[in-house]
Amino acid sequence: MFSTVNQKNQYAGTPMSITVRAVNPSGSTVAGFSGQVHLKEITSYGDGRVSPEFVTFSNGQWSGNITMYRADETSINRGNVNLYALIDNAPSKNGTSDPFTVHPAPFSRVQLVVPGETVLPGSVAGKTGSPATQSAGQAFTVNVWATDAYWNPVPSADNVRITSNDPAANTPVTGVLSNGFRQLSVSLGTVGTQTLTVSDLSSGSIQGMTSPGIQVIPAGVNKFVIATIASPQTAGVPTAVTIRATDANGNTIPNYAGDAIVQANTGAGSIAPEFVTFTAGVWSGSMVFKGSGGAVSITASDFSSPPHTGTSNSFTVNPGPLAGVQVLVPGESPRGGTTDGREGTVTTQQAGTAFTITVRGVDQFWNLVPSVNDSVALSSSDQFAGMPAHIRLTNGQALVQTTLYLVGSQRIYGNDITNLGLRPDTSSAIPVNGGPFARLLILAPGETAAPGMPNGRAGAATDQSINYSFNVTVLATDNWYNPVTGVTHTVRITSDDPLATLPPATPLVNGRVDVPVKLARGGYNQITASDVTQPAIPSSSTQVRAISSGFHLEASVSPGSARAGEPFTLNVRVTNDAGSVIQEINSFVTVRVQNASTQQAGRGTLLTTQFQLLQGQRNVSETYTFVEPIVVIATDDAGNAPATSNVITITPGQPSAIQLTSAPSWVGGNKHATVRARLVDAYDNGVPDQAMAFQLLSGTGTLTPIDPLTQPDGAATADFLSPRQPEHDQIRAISGSLQSDLDLETAFVDPNAAGGHVTNYPNPFHPPQQSTIIAYKLADNASVTLRIFTMSGDLVLRKTFDNGGPGGIQGLNEYTWDGKNGKGDVVASGGYIALIEAEAKGATLHVIRRKIAVVR
Repeated sequence: MFSTVNQKNQYAGTPMSITVRAVNPSGSTVAGFSGQVHLKEITSYGDGRVSPEFVTFSNGQWSGNITMYRADETSINRGNVNLYALIDNAPSKNGTSDPFTVHPAPFSRVQLVVPGETVLPGSVAGKTGSPATQSAGQAFTVNVWATDAYWNPVPSADNVRITSNDPAANTPVTGVLSNGFRQLSVSLGTVGTQTLTVSDLSSGSIQGMTSPGIQVIPAGVNKFVIATIASPQTAGVPTAVTIRATDANGNTIPNYAGDAIVQANTGAGSIAPEFVTFTAGVWSGSMVFKGSGGAVSITASDFSSPPHTGTSNSFTVNPGPLAGVQVLVPGESPRGGTTDGREGTVTTQQAGTAFTITVRGVDQFWNLVPSVNDSVALSSSDQFAGMPAHIRLTNGQALVQTTLYLVGSQRIYGNDITNLGLRPDTSSAIPVNGGPFARLLILAPGETAAPGMPNGRAGAATDQSINYSFNVTVLATDNWYNPVTGVTHTVRITSDDPLATLPPATPLVNGRVDVPVKLARGGYNQITASDVTQPAIPSSSTQVRAISSGFHLEASVSPGSARAGEPFTLNVRVTNDAGSVIQEINSFVTVRVQNASTQQAGRGTLLTTQFQLLQGQRNVSETYTFVEPIVVIATDDAGNAPATSNVITITPGQPSAIQLTSAPSWVGGNKHATVRARLVDAYDNGVPDQAMAFQLLSGTGTLTPIDPLTQPDGAATADFLSPRQPEHDQIRAISGSLQSDLDLETAFVDPNAAGGHVTNYPNPFHPPQQSTIIAYKLADNASVTLRIFTMSGDLVLRKTFDNGGPGGIQGLNEYTWDGKNGKGDVVASGGYIALIEAEAKGATLHVIRRKIAVVR
């Protein structure tokens, strides 16, 4: 505890009288403390220097003068300075004084701070760091401060001057301080170690200072000079190149070790390397030119701002051998030597409108090889694209007229078929926009929209059952059957089946409508969609065959495998013989599971086993709990033929627990046990092929892992060798974030044995050097009589044990027999019978016998 600071205004370098006491929690002085205490000055800028820094207490206190050197006037009224005391080897024992203010001492010196240095008022040197290296002739800024004797800044408007020992410096430089501070620009011109000195021109009594030595190095590079590069070069073939860093007169700078970027006028990435490091002002090495051209040049530039540069002579780079083809689309231009050989932004195309693509034979760097006349196969992601399947290059390239019909992002593929094995090419993505609403398209079940096809559809309409409804789809499309959204025209469905049940005129919703149709006439029937709102819009027709046939269930599951307890989809539907869904049958379905391999009932639980169809079918999210390959068998209450699904393989779920056991469950001394860790999911399925680690947490047994990974049943094993003496060993199994612990007991007597059990160990034993322990278990507290007989029935020894006392307690009891009879003589070698009789509550509890062998 510090004494009260009565004078709130102190001055740097001026001692202040203070008393510091060691106190207990109640504030009383601890008179017995006489140790060393560390003192600090704490300011809003950080720790300050004090003197003395360490004091030694006597009778629990120290009194004396303390001098602070760092000024802090940030809070004039309250003060932002505190004295802080602590014991270094017990820093939690500390104390802080009242706050006060420390003012700077009078102006007495000027301080010079150069780049690389940082001011530190109150310190011995007044600053930290060391001067940064400067380049000859390059100006840099220095700071000048007016300070007290302890380097605390003070206000001043004196005129200061900076001089140097370097005759080539731009000194002397002068300037007037503003509120005690001024920045001045200085340059040094002589290579070597130079210094700067600051002095006060206004007052000769103010002490100046000289900076530490400043290392001056030659000025930076002025330009790069690239040795003449021979012409022509071949793309991909290395050639020697030398680049020098020079001054303005072309002289190599011998100590230059900077980096430079090298770029070619053929584009980014068209040369290698593009980044070089100079040694002694020179870089020499092999360079590969990738972009071909008749006036190729390279430019080297460093990282200065602005950069220093140098450009080579112009030379020719010829393309390399043919390596593949290139497909360029509108908006793109070739750019040999770059990563993908193209530049520009692809322009959007209109469906059904022809445009021109360029197909080129190129080397490995995308340079045109003009001598090539190969044949190229063309294809597109738009399977209905209008373009030739094969074209022939002339002087290395061909212009190909192409028409795309499918809306969206499409690509064109090119592959050389004259020289098989060359690199094929995929064009950039071409945005294709559809046209305006121009026609209708009707689709029956089994048909899909196919923009670009003559009738706009692919697939074949499936047969439908007479007098059962099915849905047809009507789409608003452009001239090439691309769907057009936003259309709300009303459409009418008609048929050449005079008895067909047809929907009323129905408006499109965002360019589409699905409506039910029911045919009554067998054979092929025409179904037509026409535009009521705008009759001039071309109609669309499709043909559907109506049949009369039996119905049956169909079932399918997806995906083909799922983890136990995780969802998969079961689809059940009623179809006719043509596979069409019968929407009017909404029967009640029951499903069961069968093992796909054994055809036996599944051993797990299916989440949903009964549900009703909706419009002839139903998708149900299911889960199953047992690991096995299964099929789902569906029946319904409508008498339809049952269905068997495809096979789905159920695999183990995520690991959920470790089942840790031992065989046997306890172990005798110096015996082996097999420790089994079974990794299971939430449904008790073993999880195979997972890492399993074993740890012996406590005990002196030896645990040796056998399986690093879990086996097909999810189990991994380890061998446990017990110690020779009884104990409990704690074993842990770890897999991922899961763990399980097992307490494995080493015992001479079965810890699980019931009352009436007896054993002895060792057996045989060798008296008088060795005794044997007779261990027996009682079902309850009892009075016990232990007698040992010879095999002929002669009594050798008799012992009694009180009820509830040692030898007569419930559980395990032990008696050590030293092999002597009741007279204290060692018995002879041979067999003996131990007879143990226990009585409790007036009745016989146990009569136990044990044969004991003595070998002398």
